[in-house]
Amino acid sequence: MNRILNGKTLPLLIAVLALTACQSDQETVSNLGETNDTKPTTGAEKPAVVQAVSPGKITAPISISYEIVGTPIVGQPVSINLQISSPLDDRTITVFYRVNEIGSLTFPESQLETITILPLDAVTSRSQQVTVVPQREGRLYLVVSAEIETDGGTMIRSMSIPIQVGSAPRVPTLNGELVEGPDGEVGISMPAKEP
Repeated sequence: MNRILNGKTLPLLIAVLALTACQSDQETVSNLGETNDTKPTTGAEKPAVVQAVSPGKITAPISISYEIVGTPIVGQPVSINLQISSPLDDRTITVFYRVNEIGSLTFPESQLETITILPLDAVTSRSQQVTVVPQREGRLYLVVSAEIETDGGTMIRSMSIPIQVGSAPRVPTLNGELVEGPDGEVGISMPAKEP
């Protein structure tokens, strides 16, 4: 028994067992089409193919579109017209507004940060207007989220609305530093940092 299970013959034994298992699986697969009442299949017949369709990512049945009214200026209120639509026209939609970066935008005192839109008869698109006050130049973001109750539970859709204020260019934030690799390709090095 020790001679069979030594380091040299053990991999060979495993390979033989695996090959035997594969051959018996192939015989089982080829015999699936046979019954006692039918003749065996020839190679010319194609086996039935079962296709499974992935349901994909489930998203809320809400769409949000926007239009910025006028030119955004630092310290001046700017309005954004929203169109919120849903095929579920008999449901209430709750809309939330928030600022992505604290201190970049503020809401005037008259602006609510949560609004409930009641259903209207056979109206799938509902209009809203939100007002924000830019506090600096550059690319600022307002996050709009719409929540609806569906038969499967509460679902939410969010989007960030970019607001370009002034002529300041958009400045991307680099995480790491640009380095040139051995093949001449440039990439961003992001070494681990100690806590």
